[in-house]
Amino acid sequence: MSNKVTVNVDINGIKYPVSCISGEEDRLIESSQEVNKVIEDLSKVSGVVGETRLLAMTSLILADKIINKESSSDKDLNLIEIEDFIDWLAKATDRMNKVAKLLENK
Repeated sequence: MSNKVTVNVDINGIKYPVSCISGEEDRLIESSQEVNKVIEDLSKVSGVVGETRLLAMTSLILADKIINKESSSDKDLNLIEIEDFIDWLAKATDRMNKVAKLLENK
């Protein structure tokens, strides 16, 4: 029996099926909500930009937040969780880029 489940997360108005370990669905949804908050903030400031650039800028902002937390005295931050999140973000970005390429070719 597999302990993987698929959750449909909404990133910038598009639903993406993302696999995660059973029991981590809420964390995945919360992560997608954080991504959307950054996207929304960037959209307010940047105006109209391409989705790939928007997602790249979002990734950089979130990575910067992680680095800032790592360098702070906050001992509650778990390095494994950070690595898992970065891995998830990289995979999600790769999927979104593939979808963007498919949409560009239509």
